Amino acid sequence: MTMMLLLVFLSTVFIGVHAAEIGKPHSTVIALTGKTFDEHINDPANGLWLLKFYAPWCGHCKKLEPVLNQVAPFLTGKMAIGKIDCTVEKALCKRFEVRGYPTLKYYRDTEYHDYPSGRDADSIITFGEKMSDRAVQIISTYDDAKSVLLDKFPVAFIAYDPDVTNNEDSLASIDASGATDAEKEMEKFIQSNERTRVFGQVARRWQAQGSFGLLSPNSLSEEIAKFFEGSDTPPSNSFIARIEVDVPIKLYTGEITSDSVSEFVTANNLPVVVELGGHNFRFAGRKGKPLAIGVYDPNDEVKKNKFRQEMKEYATRGAHKDGYVFGTMDGKKWDKFLGQFSITKESLPELFVLDVPKRVFWQDSSVFGVSDFINAIENGEIEAKEQEARKKIHLKNSLIDL
Repeated sequence: MTMMLLLVFLSTVFIGVHAAEIGKPHSTVIALTGKTFDEHINDPANGLWLLKFYAPWCGHCKKLEPVLNQVAPFLTGKMAIGKIDCTVEKALCKRFEVRGYPTLKYYRDTEYHDYPSGRDADSIITFGEKMSDRAVQIISTYDDAKSVLLDKFPVAFIAYDPDVTNNEDSLASIDASGATDAEKEMEKFIQSNERTRVFGQVARRWQAQGSFGLLSPNSLSEEIAKFFEGSDTPPSNSFIARIEVDVPIKLYTGEITSDSVSEFVTANNLPVVVELGGHNFRFAGRKGKPLAIGVYDPNDEVKKNKFRQEMKEYATRGAHKDGYVFGTMDGKKWDKFLGQFSITKESLPELFVLDVPKRVFWQDSSVFGVSDFINAIENGEIEAKEQEARKKIHLKNSLIDL
């Protein structure tokens, strides 16, 4: 009888804890199973999730575990964190096509995306705070666009529409929610017309991959003109501008539809030369273009900066710049992964090109200079080679599954 009472007591405690988890913002990492996954993910109290798919034996997973435990309390009410043991929850991990550990995804608004940021505590907290903030900021000047938007992310998209008005009807839906004056003002602008509504929807969907701003209708004409400086595109009534520090502005002045704006954003949401690592390699490699990867020695700051600047100049002005995604990699940190491409510490800095989906690459240590190397590939002077089979790549390297 005593044992039966104990079991009843423990069952009651367990049910109480489980019930408490649903409907409340999480402050700890939640272990999710096939039975509890959908219930937690669809909990309105936790609208944004960071999900870790892992295996208990995985070294990188073990390193990440205390980091997630550390940041979870700081993100209470902003982003919930869940973990799924793929050695147990095999069906769940198959559902999400998990092929390497750890795999990180985030969930919001019924959609799952690959997590695009770093795996240290600061990066995860910054991501959670960014994603829990409003997706679109109001700006008045070009300098505001640079200081406010590029402070949080290296790439920003700014929309302008002269027909933006302070639509009072748009406030009705948020007055009861206790929204701040700034949020109400933002909502008024976004709900002004179909074009700004589309931009707001796209901004929320792709918030993880960029910063988004809406130029105030009160902005001076000279401020608007700054977005067209150095461009062959004449000033238009409405536009979307992509900005990045020390990179020419790219303008979109076409039809404003969800598909067209999403296409413009997703095609341009990486820096012209992106620092590559385990958190974004797969994302960058699936942009529909080969990766031109500049590998540098982190201990030689002078050569590193000179090499990166050379890549940036080609990525913005080179003859074949539109045919590649340009990135850099730390040759010391990723030496095991880079070894399969015949990249050695002695040859740095060095450029090679990798087609991730096709698993072929181009490498030749005798060709120097970014322009010369790309031209040699385009002219067929460097032959493509097959990338090693996955089973031969070092299992502890987090870039194994690309």
